Amino acid sequence: MSKLSSTNLVATFAQIAAEKNAVNLSNDHTDFPCQPELLDSLVKHISDGRNKYAPSEGVYGLRQVIANRYKADFDISFNPETEITITAGAIQAIYTAISSLIKEGDEVILFEPAFETYIPAIEARGARPIFFQLNPTDFSVDWTAFTKLITSKTKLIILNCPHNPSGKIMPDESLEQLQRILNGTKISILSDEAFADLVYDERPVFSIARYPKLAERSIIVGSLGKALCVPGWKIGYCLAPDSVMESFRQVHKYLISSVNLPIQLALADYLGSHQCWSPFRSEFQHRRDYLSSLLAKTRFTFERVEGGYFQILNYKNISTENDIDFCYRLATEHGVTAYPLSPFYHDKLDQSMIRVCFGKGEEDLRLAAKRLAEL
Repeated sequence: MSKLSSTNLVATFAQIAAEKNAVNLSNDHTDFPCQPELLDSLVKHISDGRNKYAPSEGVYGLRQVIANRYKADFDISFNPETEITITAGAIQAIYTAISSLIKEGDEVILFEPAFETYIPAIEARGARPIFFQLNPTDFSVDWTAFTKLITSKTKLIILNCPHNPSGKIMPDESLEQLQRILNGTKISILSDEAFADLVYDERPVFSIARYPKLAERSIIVGSLGKALCVPGWKIGYCLAPDSVMESFRQVHKYLISSVNLPIQLALADYLGSHQCWSPFRSEFQHRRDYLSSLLAKTRFTFERVEGGYFQILNYKNISTENDIDFCYRLATEHGVTAYPLSPFYHDKLDQSMIRVCFGKGEEDLRLAAKRLAEL
């Protein structure tokens, strides 16, 4: 039996890290500072007294900046008046989108391993989650097997790209295949793109907006906190056709009402004057590569991730323990916290894999790798 419950593991490992002076790679906290220009803008807006409620749909200037970005990068037009809403983070946007799109008796297909927010949001609506397991070797999709899951009750498919936890980016041929599968159906797509700006090796920024026939049936969720390394600001956004957005805003209005005004204003200032929304992308890639070079000297096996700031490690050459127990031993005996992959599966499937965050300082990464090499 596992020494730990899979519930609230992030908090548990943070506590162990503090008690054992362990390098904490189990959370999604990155060590990059807030951009000074962004912080200065926030302080100015607060000092100028802009501390009231924002419009429920979000500050127009920020919505316009987002619309401009999608037009420039993906050649797709979203009306900031009716097709873009600012949210209190990506998780709230995901929950609101699911709540506005599905009803009791509907089926929602999601790819596993899957981010923990999806299933509770689906079940809260009385709908049924349908699970499709990605290939555990490379996290690819068997589209023939996937097609068999679609029924007359299928209302929504949830995509997450770059994928958390695997860091995989769905290739063009996969999205073209999905487009063919959905042609002639009324199935919607929820595209969770929280890590869209953090892509590496000269890959373009990801969005399903690149694929017009998929975009017209999609509700896109993004995060402004991930790439800018201010996740605690909890600012996300949602883009969708106006008919879908109307329903989204009805739920959003009663769920959250209004999102932090001065932070929205500061983000509008900063993003409006910067072409690149990911000032730390090259540094993230450097730390991914740095950690990979260090881990190559250990008994872990892995493939370098394509996006996000998590690295998956396979420990089959090291231990037969389940992944939660293995992470517990890493933390308590070896001074490194990691996150097990089994909680990302509805049936707690254990494939001897763990997730580590590489958005940390080089000294921490070097110390963590040294300790992991002892295994």
